[in-house]
Amino acid sequence: MRVLKIILIFSFLALMSTFAFSEVHFYVFGKGHFSGSTGSEEDYEEGVNDFPIASSYQTFGIGFGLTSGKTAFIGFEGHYNMSGKVTLTDPSDNDTVDIDTYKYASGFVTIGFNIVRSRATRFYINGGGGIHLIVEKLEAKMYVSDLGYETAIEPAGGRSHAAGFGGAGLELYISKTMGVFVGGRYLFYSLEGETRSALTALVGIVTRL
Repeated sequence: MRVLKIILIFSFLALMSTFAFSEVHFYVFGKGHFSGSTGSEEDYEEGVNDFPIASSYQTFGIGFGLTSGKTAFIGFEGHYNMSGKVTLTDPSDNDTVDIDTYKYASGFVTIGFNIVRSRATRFYINGGGGIHLIVEKLEAKMYVSDLGYETAIEPAGGRSHAAGFGGAGLELYISKTMGVFVGGRYLFYSLEGETRSALTALVGIVTRL
């Protein structure tokens, strides 16, 4: 434990020294998160997994980030993700039920590489690793299906899930310090022992410090 604390302290000092002597970018953004459908008829188990097929869905959120570096850069991000609607299907009778996804927060350590870097433009590739953390109470929720059956939906997995992403971004500056940016990412995360994926789009403003 003592060795781990020493490593964390030195890592923090190294990160702070990088911020002190490199170009720093601070950004805030809105985001759209697009998840594909999951599950199949083979996953159906009466009384245990009655609605195994989940539709594609989208959620939205906000976030902020900070990076430091010139050609290569490192940083961190924080996200807040709102809930959305997903439709579950019972393949035995094609009954469906619409449920709410959970609100969650995300934190990532990020790294990246600038492909184009000028006074007016920055185009880069980046990636990161971190965690999703559900921010509401984990409990079974009751819903009524399209065929009129009252259905209890249990939370999938635990409160926290490992996550990572790879993507690219473009920054366009309208002054020496202020600009706008767009980004796209392929996100993957662990849920109930399976790796799942989604696409994320970000739009926001950036300040070059």
